[in-house]
Amino acid sequence: MKVLVKFLASIRHVTEEPEILFKIHPRETVEVLLRALKHHYGEGFREAVGRPFEDESPKIRFLVNGRDIDFLKGSETELEDGDVVVLFPPIAGG
Repeated sequence: MKVLVKFLASIRHVTEEPEILFKIHPRETVEVLLRALKHHYGEGFREAVGRPFEDESPKIRFLVNGRDIDFLKGSETELEDGDVVVLFPPIAGG
């Protein structure tokens, strides 16, 4: 199955592309997808995203079909064929 992964802001600069159609196994989770993306894009990507499911202040956020994974099942959110996953750095303001 395939999911569309979109990269925003600084993450897009690291991947050097705005999106990728990524092939995964059925019922894979967001955490498994992130590991596969780290393998695909290498060290620069790993440094840019950090350990978002372990760090207190993650360097990256995830949306699945427009919903923050914090309001789904977090890193254990299962993906389905055709899902859209967006990766972006947290936005701070004042």
